[in-house]
Amino acid sequence: MDEHVKEWFDLAEMDYGVAKHLFDNYHPKPLEIICFHCQQAAEKAIKAVIVSLGEQGGMPKLHDLSFLLGQVRNMTEIDEKYYDYADTLTPYGVSLRYPHELFLEEYHAEQALKYAKEIMNWALSVVKNNG
Repeated sequence: MDEHVKEWFDLAEMDYGVAKHLFDNYHPKPLEIICFHCQQAAEKAIKAVIVSLGEQGGMPKLHDLSFLLGQVRNMTEIDEKYYDYADTLTPYGVSLRYPHELFLEEYHAEQALKYAKEIMNWALSVVKNNG
């Protein structure tokens, strides 16, 4: 795996690890922070795919996961569910930076962990298949 791609995956794994640790070990669960790190993990995994497939026009400095997926939709297969996951996770990367923007319950954090992990697994498979 290309070193630049590996850096993106390493960062994604760190964000996911923090989210999982907080979910498993902190009470009360810091739902906003967990969801934020899940969005970040998914974003960095998608950016790893963008790098591995050849950044057309440079790396977008955006946090909209569906937009980022769209950057590679013509270069690799993307199941529609990943766009759904992206739409769920995206607000956690921006709206949660401001108090009271989103109302979260524990199931949101559980869902965020699941969706982030699935996007990360998809991204890793894309990179392995194209590398």
